[in-house]
Amino acid sequence: MTKMLSGSIRQARETDPTLLRLKLIGQMEARTLTGESVLPVGGKTRALLAILALSDRKPVLRSRLAELLWSRRPEDMARASLRQEIHRLLDALSPVGVELLDVQRHSLTLKPALTSVDAERILAASVRTIDSIPAPEEILLGELSGIDPALDEWLEQQRARLSHHLLTLYEGCLRELTDPEQVDDVTDRLLKVDPLNEAAWRAKIQNALRRGEHARAMALAEQATRVLGQEEGYTLSPLTHGVLAGVLKGPALDGAVTVSEAVGPEDVSVQFSGEENQFSRGPSYQRTDPMLALPLHLAGAAAGQARKISLLILTPFAVDGDNDTALKCAISLGDQFELLFVHVETFDIVAKPEGFVADPVNPMASYRSLGADYVITGAVRAGASDHALRLILKVMDVRAGGVIVWGAHYDLPDGEPKSVASGLIGPAAAMQWGLLLAEARRVANRADGELSALGKVARVFKLLLKGSNEVFSNVSQLLDMAAAEDPREGNVALMRVLYCLIRYENDWSDEGTELLAQGVRFARQLVTLKPDASGGALLLATLLMHDRASFPMARSIVRMEAKALEELECGRGLPDYLLCQLLLRLFDEDLKGAAELAGQLRNNPYHSPLYILIRPFFMMIMMLGGEGRDVIEMGRLMAGLYPNYPSALVYYLVALVEEDESAEEIRHVRDHLARLVPDLTIAKILSRFPYLGDKKKADLHQAFVVAGLS
Repeated sequence: MTKMLSGSIRQARETDPTLLRLKLIGQMEARTLTGESVLPVGGKTRALLAILALSDRKPVLRSRLAELLWSRRPEDMARASLRQEIHRLLDALSPVGVELLDVQRHSLTLKPALTSVDAERILAASVRTIDSIPAPEEILLGELSGIDPALDEWLEQQRARLSHHLLTLYEGCLRELTDPEQVDDVTDRLLKVDPLNEAAWRAKIQNALRRGEHARAMALAEQATRVLGQEEGYTLSPLTHGVLAGVLKGPALDGAVTVSEAVGPEDVSVQFSGEENQFSRGPSYQRTDPMLALPLHLAGAAAGQARKISLLILTPFAVDGDNDTALKCAISLGDQFELLFVHVETFDIVAKPEGFVADPVNPMASYRSLGADYVITGAVRAGASDHALRLILKVMDVRAGGVIVWGAHYDLPDGEPKSVASGLIGPAAAMQWGLLLAEARRVANRADGELSALGKVARVFKLLLKGSNEVFSNVSQLLDMAAAEDPREGNVALMRVLYCLIRYENDWSDEGTELLAQGVRFARQLVTLKPDASGGALLLATLLMHDRASFPMARSIVRMEAKALEELECGRGLPDYLLCQLLLRLFDEDLKGAAELAGQLRNNPYHSPLYILIRPFFMMIMMLGGEGRDVIEMGRLMAGLYPNYPSALVYYLVALVEEDESAEEIRHVRDHLARLVPDLTIAKILSRFPYLGDKKKADLHQAFVVAGLS
């Protein structure tokens, strides 16, 4: 590690293009690009340079500088002394050849593009860049102590700021790292900064147990007991006490202690709670990333506990003007929207404390302090007509500084909140899928093994959206891993059902055919895990309809779901209700009616990624219902965006033949389909349509013959 850090420092020095490099940790230095020292001689002048360097490159008022450096002098004398020190500093830096200070009438600024500061690099470091910075071995600006009482107080604040950042950074690493050697390295760094950090001691002890190094674990536990016990009045947290007691069992240990014995029953979040670690005694609420697998030293304590995406819904929704109807809708819809997410197991809803006011300068930091990953905002605006209203919904990623990751609008049918509340189900469902996709993109650079079960589900969803048979092997492996890690995770069952259905429609091999039975089994598991979600029952019915003997069961399931949705106000306008009606028409061989509903559903007004994923299903229904022109348009779109999606090419090909399109386009699509699936036959394709009557099957057979398939 020492070699790695020294190499990183040398590389940073070689690649640093700045004209002035400042070293503030340990012995203060100021060197030019060529290595020449331009450090001022006087302590006050050095202090002036240090203050400017540690002010986040923002202008510092002259009054503030005078107050820090001459707190015991009258203001006019302090201002005069400051002017002299500014001249001395400018003279000291003159060998650089350019102006490094922006000197204004009321303020001074150290220009950021021309200078670099060692402490600043540490303050800007993240979990990803931690290896590029060394752990400071010396105190920040120790030589400037005693110059002025106000400066001493400021220095202590800067040292505390640096320590707080390092400790937060190291703790973040402990929540993410899984490699035992990396965990040991980070705990060593953490304990250098804070020898009383209980989270580091626990991680180090449990890491030794994971490796089977029981003697080392006992030695570490004894060392921790001595270090923590030397602090007068210090009380161990129950979790740390449980870890130490589990290891220090004396002769009865016999080298057989396990990690689970050394971890108490408390929630894993307690390991990084704000009450037991010095660096966590700030406003931030520390929580593990739900997309990432827990490090080994935390996994035992979190066994069986769900880790979810955390949402903060800012209610009541905003409203323009003083329209009473709009205000009533905004308040009601905000409450209704919050309730829609409460029962979704993928998400935790953060309750905003009474009297909470976000920081106007950095509101995202305030929301993050509550534990939120995303913030959802809504606003009621005037609609297309005088009496119409429109709801605007936005989702902002708190961790990315408020970047909007999803947005949609919903036109309210009338001004009565009760009559439009059910209509929020559509946008809420679209938002949930959008958030899952946003999380998948956020951890796209992570290896499969680093992801939690939910993280693997998000990656599967992102892979399936690629529209290619080439992803099926990776998808299958990810789902098996996720199911083994968390067999009760409903999202795993949901994604397994979608995978089985999509692969069954695109893979005509024996392996693809066998997925139908697996999909039915996973769909039943999904209904058990998520009994309140209508989507699971509809997916089960969709799979069952591919087995002629299961038609009556599939029809009954869909009818029951449709009846339940009809009882909701505005339930008939919900996407799930339209999907129920589509399936019922398909069962009754009303292919034209099913195609009309598919045309409505494919419009996807809320930009749901799920409807993009199942677009080929709508394409198939429209093909069966004779909507050839629309299918051709969709086929051209799919062939351009997802050229490796075989089923879409099949429906596209049929529509081209039935609409008597050019032979050249038919040949091009057929040849591309043959390259993707060389052994595809008409019989294999028709095997995916057991619910069709003999006449429709004969029509499809003839279309494939005309297209050149055999």
